[in-house]
Order: sequence, then structure tokens, then C-alpha cells
Amino acid sequence: MKRTDFLTLPANLPQPTDDGACDHLPGAALPELVLAATDGTTVPLRERTAGPTVLFFYPRTGRPDESAPIGWNEIAGARGCTPQSCGFRDTYVEFQARGVAIYGVSTQSTEYQQEFATRMHVPYALLSDEHFALTHALRLPTFEFASMRLLKRMAWYCEGSRIVQVFYPVFPPDQNAAEVLRWLVARE
Repeated sequence: MKRTDFLTLPANLPQPTDDGACDHLPGAALPELVLAATDGTTVPLRERTAGPTVLFFYPRTGRPDESAPIGWNEIAGARGCTPQSCGFRDTYVEFQARGVAIYGVSTQSTEYQQEFATRMHVPYALLSDEHFALTHALRLPTFEFASMRLLKRMAWYCEGSRIVQVFYPVFPPDQNAAEVLRWLVARE
């Protein structure tokens, strides 16, 4: 069965719980790492997060010609990468108006991410941590599924090359961008 509706979330998705896996992140400095981006550049994380930046993390996006992995919807927090990414796409102008850069991050390859970015008209760069450099450097929460190691869904607000605020767990994923934006507005 091919998936064609990536934007609609099933009503009965299991809600992830806060397992404490991100408790060490607030205040952490971004490491001196460079990640490949879908716009053909490389992104030096410490340098790019010196100013206001949101990094949001997602497990994996699918493709319309692929079937959803069996059991994917039953994993708390797994389903919803397209709605989360499109939420940031749809509010991108509002983040820009506040001087906030946006990046999405997954462990998928840049080539895989580029197909998604083109198909879904993503205006910000997606960053690939396919070699787990960032994941290992900051001990990011992951899970295993179908022989894949995937990042758990989260978002960070960074400034001064440090993580200021962590949104974890993220649920529902289609509301993540709005949640981050509300937090930013409340700080103004």
C-alpha cells in the first residue's frame, strides 16, 4: 500500500512521554560540527546558532512511492515528520520576521532529504546527521526501528551558540512550530 496522505495524523497515535533524555540539553553549547544541508551547503552549527535559531529534529520522512513501515504508527512519537516539517514551512515567514533561522535535522542522507524538501517546498535547509556526529556529541535520544537508528522528535531554540530552550517530547507533531512560535512571542 502506497502512502499518499502524509499530512493527516491518525486520531489514535500514542503520545510520547518525557523520559528525561533531554534533561541535560538546556544550556549546552553547540559542538564545533559541520552538517551537510539540502541547499548544497554545509552548516557549521556553532557559528549558525550564534544568532536566534530553531533546530527541530524528526525521525524520518517517507516518500509517496513507499509503504509506511509496519508498526510505525504504534511507536509513540514516530509518526508526524511531514506535518512537523510543514508546520515550520507554513510559519517560516513569522520566524524570519523575528530574525530566527530554522533548520530541520534527521539522520537521513542529504539526498533523501532533498527529495522531501523539493516535493514539500521547504524554504529552510534540512541538515543530515547520518553519521551521528551531533547525536553522539550531545547524547541525543534515539530509537531503533527496522534496522534504522532514528532521532526522537524534539525542537531547540538556540542563541549564543547554546541551547536555550528544549521542546521534548513533541506532541502532536503538527503543532510543534506553533508551540515554538508562541514561546518566542511570550519572550518578546
